[in-house]
Amino acid sequence: MSKLLTNRRISFATRSRLTKCYVWSIFLYACETWTLNASLERNIEALEMWLYRRMARISWKEKKKNKEVLEEIGLKHTELLKTIKTRQLAYYGHIRRHQSLQKSIMEGKINGKKQRGRKRKSWLGNIEETTTRRINECCEVALNREEWRRTIASNLWQETEQR
Repeated sequence: MSKLLTNRRISFATRSRLTKCYVWSIFLYACETWTLNASLERNIEALEMWLYRRMARISWKEKKKNKEVLEEIGLKHTELLKTIKTRQLAYYGHIRRHQSLQKSIMEGKINGKKQRGRKRKSWLGNIEETTTRRINECCEVALNREEWRRTIASNLWQETEQR
């Protein structure tokens, strides 16, 4: 696929659509369940920028910053991480509205002793971080589908503006 994605005879918009179709669809498989930490977010951003650089045939030796690369290809910001967070929030709302095994597992507590060291980042912690609300507020809002969709849209728009 590298010859197709780097071919200059094909417009960048078409190559971008091909990338989203063939690469992103495989990469985003089950991303709703990922627990995102800072290093994973950096790796996701790096993957997206690597793809853009390959498609635009921009060498690492040119020492262009990511913002310059995005401006050159006509994008304002990266999209992959935003897509992952959107899918996670939509999945959370889906789980909250239905009685299922996933809901029981998500709300359940594990019996036993607490592990040593710092508590690991949790999936529900990602939801809190993305929505900037406490998890109990998210639970109430997620029960109303329309309000939850507005929450998702407003939070991701704010995140895009911060970048």
